[in-house]
Amino acid sequence: NSLWSLYTNKSYKAKIQKADKNKVYNVDGKPGVVYNFFEDSYAEVNEQGLVVTGVAGEMWPIGEDALKKYNVSIEQLSNEPTEVDTIETGAVLCGVQIPVDTEFTLETDYGEKVMLKGNRSGIEHGKGDYVLVAAKLENGKYLPDFSDSGRIVNGTVFDKLYKSMN
Repeated sequence: NSLWSLYTNKSYKAKIQKADKNKVYNVDGKPGVVYNFFEDSYAEVNEQGLVVTGVAGEMWPIGEDALKKYNVSIEQLSNEPTEVDTIETGAVLCGVQIPVDTEFTLETDYGEKVMLKGNRSGIEHGKGDYVLVAAKLENGKYLPDFSDSGRIVNGTVFDKLYKSMN
């Protein structure tokens, strides 16, 4: 447990667009699919959902309920990417950095199970990728909430997205 540190998100620029199952994003010949090169994962977009492009050009789908993290309303978005600033939510997260020479996988479930790959070969990871989960307050201390399926954040962009609370 002492390996886990506390973090919260920073504000940063991202791009968001309405999802379109007929649009080819970044996977040739596969409309309605986005590829996140950091974790080597493919995800189908949801017709009611959105597609985010992150600080390094990585893409992933989100639901409309996740818009609260971005300073934009659904009415301001179209099928073309719109630049937005994320909001510093103040939410506390628990994170641990996995050394770069350790490849690992993390199964997430945000409505659909996806297997993410951390520290995978072929791309840069700095000193290593991070695993982040929500934090829960127990007896005045924040502890990792393992009921949250978590996420991997690439070590090269982590400091642009999150700041330490320790």
